Amino acid sequence: GKNGVSVGKTSAYDQCTTCARKHVKSAWSKWQEFTYEEDNRDYVSAQLRDAADHLKFSHRETALKLRDLAIVIEENRDAEFGNVAQALDALRIETKDLFYADHPDARSRLEALNG
Repeated sequence: GKNGVSVGKTSAYDQCTTCARKHVKSAWSKWQEFTYEEDNRDYVSAQLRDAADHLKFSHRETALKLRDLAIVIEENRDAEFGNVAQALDALRIETKDLFYADHPDARSRLEALNG
């Protein structure tokens, strides 16, 4: 969670950049997966909505972007919207930055690994 403490139970509504990042990475990795496009659209939009739930109070602007992209995907409005893959990647980076803002120690450990 946000405090870096392992907990036995979490809610879908807990405000947690770790959880949001997990959901966005899952959505990003499944977008346009070969031969599963239609089923994965449902999966991706659901993951984006789950991520939005984890940010809707603490990071409302990002949550709204996640929800809006989920709607684009659910309503098959890609042609009107533009590049969904690019938007997903931007949200992946945005949620990663939110995560590192909450967990600067994780960024420090990564930097130490990279020398």
